[in-house]
Amino acid sequence: MTSDSLKLKAIAVRAVPYGESDMIVTLVGVETGKITATAKGCLKRGAKLRYAAEPFNFGDYVLAGRNGRYVIVECSQIENFSGITADINCYYDGCLILDALARLSEEPSPEVFLCALKALAALAAGPDDPSAVVRDFLLGALEAGGSSLDFSKCNVCGMLLDGEAYFSDADGIVCKHCVGEHAIEIDAGTRAFLAGESGGETVGIRANIRLIELVYIMLGVKINTRFLTEQI
Repeated sequence: MTSDSLKLKAIAVRAVPYGESDMIVTLVGVETGKITATAKGCLKRGAKLRYAAEPFNFGDYVLAGRNGRYVIVECSQIENFSGITADINCYYDGCLILDALARLSEEPSPEVFLCALKALAALAAGPDDPSAVVRDFLLGALEAGGSSLDFSKCNVCGMLLDGEAYFSDADGIVCKHCVGEHAIEIDAGTRAFLAGESGGETVGIRANIRLIELVYIMLGVKINTRFLTEQI
């Protein structure tokens, strides 16, 4: 392998057409974080590397290039998570996870990468509650960023929570007795879902939208919620 080549274990998170037959592929690698590369000729009939440019593809990629401009020259597929496309809600949730992975991987984050792999595998298996998979991924991403949240008890007094709760950047999740000014209210159904105490598609979607707001506050990363709102 030459000094201008790069080998990485990565997930394809986005692909857009470029020219007549190429694709610009956004990859997230375990050790590299987010990186872009061109998949030349992959839109041609019978293209050998077409799968390497498809979102959800997880494989060992070999890139050639320099100064941040790369071309995909090889890819050994590990998993394509094809089961995700069997259900529209799982597909939307999978797209959200890819979007979140890309936004959370401006710098390499092996922990977030592993959380994404686990979530995609769970969605591909056809879970009873896809929203719970998204919740667990987002909570795992927060923990990987050093900002874990516990929705089952008050972070100030330790009281077990039953009903609504509140969030503040300074104190995390708190009860109504410990809430300060400018806190964000978390309704009872949302809190119960985020604590893993209850499920349900409708409440899960709403709860995950709220959780994405908290990710933005705590990590400064704005994840696109349109894949959730499309399901409402």
